Amino acid sequence: MSLVWQIILAALIGLVIGTVMGLLAWRLWLARKQREEAKRQQLAVLDSLGVLCMAMVQQQIELSEASIRISALLDTLPDTISPKVDLSDFHQFAETCRQFDRGDSRQALTPRVRHQQDSYRWQLEEDYKERLEACAQRLETVLPAWRAGLGVSSSLR
Repeated sequence: MSLVWQIILAALIGLVIGTVMGLLAWRLWLARKQREEAKRQQLAVLDSLGVLCMAMVQQQIELSEASIRISALLDTLPDTISPKVDLSDFHQFAETCRQFDRGDSRQALTPRVRHQQDSYRWQLEEDYKERLEACAQRLETVLPAWRAGLGVSSSLR
């Protein structure tokens, strides 16, 4: 009877070891998939930043809208991204633009108030134009290095 218990115990130990190894392999696989998904998302952010910079240069988007979007996208990137580049003008201008109504609250404004806000925003855009265009050029310059720094393989695209 002792031999039977030893066999059962050995089988249970083998089962526990196999289960633990299977769980570890599953967790490693899951962590790898999460890293790949994070890289895909970061690559999409970098692509969006590139499109926004191009739209700014071609004047297809207002500087205020571009700055708000670029600022939000930059905030999603990891702090470890390098090389570092000064893009604070986007953040500063986006923060300045927070005073303006957007969306439904803008639609609720009277046409006169909406025009007043637009006029003030256009003046601010004119004042910031050179700084924001220079900032967009710095961003366009660094985007390839940021992509390379992610180590994203072409299979992830």
